[in-house]
Amino acid sequence: MIFINKQNLNVDFYSELEPYLDQFPQHVLRDNKIQSCSPFRIDRNPSFAVNLENGTWIDSGATGEYHKGHFLSLLSFLREESVEDTSEYLLRMYSPLLKEESDLHLDMTDFGQSSKQETLKIFSADELKQFAFRHPYLGKRGISEEVQQQFRVGYDSDKRAVAMCWCNTDGDVVNIKFRSVDTKHFWYANGQRIKNHLYGYHNFIKNSAAIVTITESEIDCMRLWTLGIPAVALGTAHISQQQVELLFKLNVEELVIATDNDAAGRECARTLEEIFAGTFRVTYFDFDNTIAKDISDLSSDEITLRYENRKCLEFVLK
Repeated sequence: MIFINKQNLNVDFYSELEPYLDQFPQHVLRDNKIQSCSPFRIDRNPSFAVNLENGTWIDSGATGEYHKGHFLSLLSFLREESVEDTSEYLLRMYSPLLKEESDLHLDMTDFGQSSKQETLKIFSADELKQFAFRHPYLGKRGISEEVQQQFRVGYDSDKRAVAMCWCNTDGDVVNIKFRSVDTKHFWYANGQRIKNHLYGYHNFIKNSAAIVTITESEIDCMRLWTLGIPAVALGTAHISQQQVELLFKLNVEELVIATDNDAAGRECARTLEEIFAGTFRVTYFDFDNTIAKDISDLSSDEITLRYENRKCLEFVLK
């Protein structure tokens, strides 16, 4: 059981974690626990465990907030979204009281967060000045300086994290995703919810391309733009109704699915094909015969070749 929104939810902890087990190196199921190397950091000896009875977890090799925690913090990390968005997901899945989506009103006070309604936050130029720095992290991952400028990438020197700006359709910065250059940790600024936006959408509509490629991560999205392939990112392995509506507004002929090459990414891909097949020509980025988990694991030549060899939906379904 997990307590969210003043409700006890009978969450199936293993089922929720199963799509992400590839992020738990050397995982084993023992005594109603998942034991593995840490998903939060580079770890060569199993030091992490999740209790499948109550969802709590502990990382014996970590300190501070990443030493132990509740299921919500772990699942939001794996889903690459805010705790608030993960809470909504679990309520939709497990709440016996929720009849309609409009009935969902989150109370996040139990997790130290405000329950006030979202404001349409726009970050000012003055607020963004503190991140007007560059770190070589993304350059080393194959993202050009031109694309980093185009996507308004910055750097938080105090927290040693790359700052990736999420923009609305007008190009205003509505949130910032920070990714540590030292660990796997990420977090968001106190802005609008990313599920209401698509990363790179503003850049795409200015480009007027006939083909849109969909990735999960911001980094994969920028990697494709560096190679001249216009793309947008969901920010996670799930698509929201707001993101669906934004994609339907695009004047494109083809939608290329390039979600991650893992269980969660493949499930997301199936959802995308169900939604968009019949509206757009749906094709798949070619991940055949590779152990690459995502776009960024491939060389530039491999990305270009596999993009050119993308598979049409009819072929994929055979």
